[in-house]
Amino acid sequence: MEKEVVLLTGPPLNGRDEYIEEALKLAGGESYAYYHVFEYLREVGKERGVKITRKNVLDFAISHPDLMNEIRDEAFARIRREIEGSDRKFHLVSTPSLFRWGSGSVIGFTLSNLKLLRPNRVIIVLDDVLSVRRRIINDPEWFERFGKNPDNIKLTTLVMWREDAINHVKTLVHELKKEGINVRYTLQFGIRHPPEVFLDLIFREREKPLVYLSYPMTGHEEEYYQRVRGFYDKLREHFTVLDPGALDDWWVVAEYDNQVSRDPSIRRIKIKHLLDGEEEEELEREDIEQATDILRRQLVERDFNLVDVSKAIAVYHYAEGVSAGVISEMAEAYRTLAAIYLYYPFKRRPSPFMEFYGMQNPSRRTMFRDEDEMIRAMVEEMEYWTKA
Repeated sequence: MEKEVVLLTGPPLNGRDEYIEEALKLAGGESYAYYHVFEYLREVGKERGVKITRKNVLDFAISHPDLMNEIRDEAFARIRREIEGSDRKFHLVSTPSLFRWGSGSVIGFTLSNLKLLRPNRVIIVLDDVLSVRRRIINDPEWFERFGKNPDNIKLTTLVMWREDAINHVKTLVHELKKEGINVRYTLQFGIRHPPEVFLDLIFREREKPLVYLSYPMTGHEEEYYQRVRGFYDKLREHFTVLDPGALDDWWVVAEYDNQVSRDPSIRRIKIKHLLDGEEEEELEREDIEQATDILRRQLVERDFNLVDVSKAIAVYHYAEGVSAGVISEMAEAYRTLAAIYLYYPFKRRPSPFMEFYGMQNPSRRTMFRDEDEMIRAMVEEMEYWTKA
């Protein structure tokens, strides 16, 4: 049996292990093993007379990097031995990527660790920055690190944690490929995806190929988003559907824009969470302004990453006004050989660019006015998709 190793990683405090463990409760009879690297660090540390806890691991790793490196290397060696001795098909290894704290940094894995692990896929598990901030506030140990003051938890810090973690992964995967170890893809995965989508991604990707759902994301009524969600649910009966809305930070910037336009002198921005809308938080205007440039780049890079790993994109354009983001995603899909399907139910022609890209599905060379017809066409044609 061919074994598949999946590295699940990302920045700290993004809810990675909690999300994975909840999703795996629904995994039923799947053949998998799950390795939480921290548990192995604790075990190896104990054998060497070192008590590693969630509270002290950062300070210990920064203060005693050589010993921590030895403990981490042994942890990965044990995981590799367990994988080799296992009769399971899928092997899920979870650990943070890279974390800068104070004057030092904690490395979740090195190039030698990954050469030993030989992951087939790398999935970077991410949450939106406001949820990460709230997670810190609600965690007594972490809140204490920030002086028990929410104003000390800057969005700029959180987006840089994400930046560092992603760049660490990209660098090491690039080096792995130079060593002849082929990682099929690196995927930035938002934890607002339903857990069933995560399970499709891990276990059923070959039967349910990756499809990116592209749609205009801002400035619409609730009825519009209900239609998008309904289409998403129908689409994922057949495919592993990646949704850019499963990780959305830009609404923080949009809310900032709204409040500043109403009051140009405003210093504190009050924001309710997009999803639960209950708790209101105050953020410093300057902090949002500093974070925005990084957030903008991360949003574009992440959405292009989702397009790049997908075999096809399904464009749900239930809006007459052309979306620059959607057009850009269609162009990226075209560049990377993905099949493109466009649902556009209006009599008026879209832009020539949207029309051109939207007719790049394998055989019909058409846009669709009926969403069910488009899904049927995708199911019938997926064996002809050219992207390997």
